[in-house]
Amino acid sequence: MRKEFKFPDVGEGIAEGELVKWLVSQGESVKEDQPLVEVETDKAVVTLPSPYTGKVIELRGKPGEVIQVGSVLVAVETEEASAAKTTEKKPTAEIKKEETRKDAGSVVGRLGQEEEEFKVRAIPSVRARAKELGVDLSKVRGTGPNGRLTREDVEQAAQPRKEAAPIQPHAETGPLGPVERIAFRGVRRSAARRVSESSQKVAAVTFTDDADVTALENVRSKKKNLAEARGFKLTYLPFIIKAVVAGLKEYPYLNATLDEEKEEIILKKYYNIGIAVDTPEGLMVFVIKRADEKSVLDLSKEISVLTEKAFSRMIDLSDLKGGTFTLTNYGVIGGIYGTPIINYPEVGILGLGKIEDKVVARSGEMVIRKILPLSLTFDHRVIYGAEAARFMNTVIQHLEDPDLMLIEGK
Repeated sequence: MRKEFKFPDVGEGIAEGELVKWLVSQGESVKEDQPLVEVETDKAVVTLPSPYTGKVIELRGKPGEVIQVGSVLVAVETEEASAAKTTEKKPTAEIKKEETRKDAGSVVGRLGQEEEEFKVRAIPSVRARAKELGVDLSKVRGTGPNGRLTREDVEQAAQPRKEAAPIQPHAETGPLGPVERIAFRGVRRSAARRVSESSQKVAAVTFTDDADVTALENVRSKKKNLAEARGFKLTYLPFIIKAVVAGLKEYPYLNATLDEEKEEIILKKYYNIGIAVDTPEGLMVFVIKRADEKSVLDLSKEISVLTEKAFSRMIDLSDLKGGTFTLTNYGVIGGIYGTPIINYPEVGILGLGKIEDKVVARSGEMVIRKILPLSLTFDHRVIYGAEAARFMNTVIQHLEDPDLMLIEGK
């Protein structure tokens, strides 16, 4: 029997992917769960396994082509299950009752399916936007929860369809001279969508302060050999994560999301910290789950592993979602202060500047201390300025007194 395997919905609102590499060939026998193909989405490169055991009779698409969710990727010829395994002798009357129920069920099922096709999930503001743009909602695929149509779905549907951009950069001569065109896909396009959404929906305010991390540097220096013996480097980042978690526990509104439709603030009782990393493909945010339950050394190891996966684009999609608060370390490039954009629908993000030796006054004397600039952007709809400042004070307190943080044990 011919079975078709379609590009599945891998979540996160992803509607398409770019075919990277076939892992099987036509005519080859495959087993269930055997890797079939690598596909690059906006988030990562994912390997899709076969749902069937049988012989590959068709492969659709070539490396570099863009495929839509729901499009057929592979056709597999499988053996039909023996009817004898599923057939049992039953009384004639019982068989007739079952046949009657099946006939009725098939009719009801067809009607229900047809009704569902015309059922559109969209809030009034989205419907109004669709009417404004002349978009037929019944023909738009929703990417929100449970297939709900979003404003972005409607606006994208209103745009004229274009042919896929070329995979490789290509040069051409513009009116003022030579230019190069590069396909706007993958991580860059995903990041662009997210920051655009954030800037449109969030009332962003940025608050800055400094932390004296001289004592923290002493602790880090003492423990870095222990980390290196375990195969990873001990940076400031895991200490900062622990300090941030302490702040989030004390000021829970920074570890929240705003449900605008229900007009509710959702306080998260778990602490999943997103880490923004600058990969060759663009900005990517992986998530450290349950950061409050892990030691500094545990966090350091996980950061090392996930950073490597992010750079190779082989990171799991589950590691790219579920965050409750995000850190972005632009200081490694040389920046001091910034106005980082909130990773919507989160309500806060902490930017980390470059650690520098500075001359400061301590107890009436001028001394040299290691200073870490911090920039907190928060959603003013959910968090007030005083609360943000107090959160920052708690973070700084922990950074300046490393004894407050768990280094090794859990």
